[in-house]
Amino acid sequence: MAQTPPPPCTPAHLAAQATRLAAAMDAVTDAEAAQRGLTRADFEVLAALRGAGAALGYRLRPGELAERCHLSSGGTSNIIRRMAESGYVVREADLHDGRGSWAQLTEEGRRVVDAVRRAADAVYGELLRVLPGGAVDALSGLISLVAAALEQAPAPGAGGVPAPGRARRIVRAPRPAPRR
Repeated sequence: MAQTPPPPCTPAHLAAQATRLAAAMDAVTDAEAAQRGLTRADFEVLAALRGAGAALGYRLRPGELAERCHLSSGGTSNIIRRMAESGYVVREADLHDGRGSWAQLTEEGRRVVDAVRRAADAVYGELLRVLPGGAVDALSGLISLVAAALEQAPAPGAGGVPAPGRARRIVRAPRPAPRR
C-alpha cells in the first residue's frame, strides 16, 4: 500500500515546531538554573553579562540588559538587585555619566553561568544523541537561515504584529536567590 506524502509545511506548523523545540530545550536550561536557585530571567541576565565578554569586562548597562533579555527596565533592575545580593553581579556607577550605571558579572556569577551551561549541554547531548549523524548541525544551519531571512524582512504592517525578534518576553514573579 502506497504511503500518502505528508502535506506541505505551513508557516503556522513551522512556528509550532520551533516553539516545541525551544520549549523542550528551555525546560532543560530552566531545570539546571533552578537547581542553583535561579529563575529563567535571572539566568538570561547572567548569561547576557557573560556574553558581553572579557573585552567589555562582562558588564552592560541595565538598559542594554533589558533589551538583550527582552525584559522591562523595572524587571531588569529587580534581577540585578537580587543577583547583586547573591554575589553574582556588582552594580557600579558610570564614571562618565553620573545618571548611568553598569551591571558587572562577578567571578562567582561566571562560575554559576558556566555550570548551568555545562550541565544543560550534557543533558542536550544525551537527548540529541538519538538523532542521525549531522542532523543537529543541519538543523542548526537551517534554523539560522530561516531566522536571518525573517530578521531581514520588512517590518509587518498594521495590525499590532511585532517585527520578528522584537516580541517582549513576559517576566514571571522571580523566586528569591539563595542567601550566601
